[in-house]
Amino acid sequence: MNRDLESALEELAARAEQSHRSRRAPLPVDLITARARRGRRTRGALVAAGAAAAVVAVAGTAFAVLPNLTPVPPAETPTPTVTTSPTPTPTETPTPTPTLAPVVLPPGNPSLPFGACGSLADAAPAYPVDDRVDVRITPATDTLSAGGFVSAGGVIERPMPFETYLAYAVPDDGPSVAVVKDGVVVGTASFSEVAGDVTAGRSGNDGEVTFFTSLLGLTVCDPGDGGPVTAGRPLPAGTYELRPWASIVTYDGLPEAPAELFQDSLTFEQAAALGGTPATAVGEPTTVTVTGEAETQQPLPGADVPLDTTTFAAPPACGAPAPVAPLRGAMLDLQVTPVATTLASGEPLAVTATVQYTGPDRLRFYGYERIDYWVVQDGVVVGVTVVANDAFSQYDVGSGAPLVFSEWGLVLTSCVTESGYPLSTGDPLPAGEYTVYPAWAFSDPVARTGTGTVEMLRPDDIYSVTLGSPIPVTLT
Repeated sequence: MNRDLESALEELAARAEQSHRSRRAPLPVDLITARARRGRRTRGALVAAGAAAAVVAVAGTAFAVLPNLTPVPPAETPTPTVTTSPTPTPTETPTPTPTLAPVVLPPGNPSLPFGACGSLADAAPAYPVDDRVDVRITPATDTLSAGGFVSAGGVIERPMPFETYLAYAVPDDGPSVAVVKDGVVVGTASFSEVAGDVTAGRSGNDGEVTFFTSLLGLTVCDPGDGGPVTAGRPLPAGTYELRPWASIVTYDGLPEAPAELFQDSLTFEQAAALGGTPATAVGEPTTVTVTGEAETQQPLPGADVPLDTTTFAAPPACGAPAPVAPLRGAMLDLQVTPVATTLASGEPLAVTATVQYTGPDRLRFYGYERIDYWVVQDGVVVGVTVVANDAFSQYDVGSGAPLVFSEWGLVLTSCVTESGYPLSTGDPLPAGEYTVYPAWAFSDPVARTGTGTVEMLRPDDIYSVTLGSPIPVTLT
């Protein structure tokens, strides 16, 4: 976060400096109350040079039991049995299965720069490659059906470890993805349907990174040359490379990125005109295999879901009544499966969890890189796992693309209130029967749509939580 937040952390916990060294920002108390700063960030991703489903309503149908009003038929008169020869059955002609028109991929054009539709995989980028900035894409699976999606994460950041300072600017909508087949870019994908501006990147411990998660649809791109390409058709069966890249601007010799980048959203050309050098960050490719063929690409989930800006919850206070759960704050759904529910006191409660945005388009927010627990006994909050020097990171998530936490474990500890915030004392709860409320802590949620940005409601002066279903836990 920024220097104001570093000061806030120093007031909450003595380990703020350690938090920064680990590439993480402190608990954003000031961030939550700084409305002006929040407004400034609704369209911008400040990038650190050092850092790294819908509710389904089941409708019940009632069937009325009616009396049988069918008239009783008259008694049948026996008729003599007549034997006839079987009538030959004509041979049926099977109905032909409709076939899809063949998919036509773009041919290779050696004159195009890397990443452009129809370019060669080994083409030179439009701007020189700068390996001081890394771009990565991480698919959650290596296979998908044609017309479906692959869930993937993406990030643009300084590779670790680094020894020198660098100020730079990156695309606000995350990495671009070139989909390559037989050495030719036959498809393109991105983490946002809304083209973003370029915003500032800072360095060292005074900055941050945006982590993107999206469902990527792999379709044939359009090279724009009027050729017989089936643009928009889902890519057919085969193995493809996903190559991440981004156009960036670097500011060598400057102690900070230009101040203009913090005041407004700028285009790539405007960012470069501030004394920067245009460059390209290119990441390592990953492969995915498409199975089958499809005529059309499936729509993204959440496309027809209305945006709910009003559902939110503050973190339950120590000594307060048990919260109402599950609760989907900012349309973020939390699903949790515990590994075990009978534990020794002091043993971590491990869960596998997913956090998934269920609204339309995208949601950007600051969130914890873990799942926390609120612990209830006899209807009262007696424990919490939140600690003051934990870090919020910036996330930008697309509808239906889950953030996954595998077997994340935390010791259930007692609760204390400090400066109005529920925090862990660090003392394990004693043996007994408890109810654990899993929670994802976040702040400043903003929906990013094709028509602009919409701030979601949030509690005053404290972060929000989205709550999963409660889990009975026995400590021995």
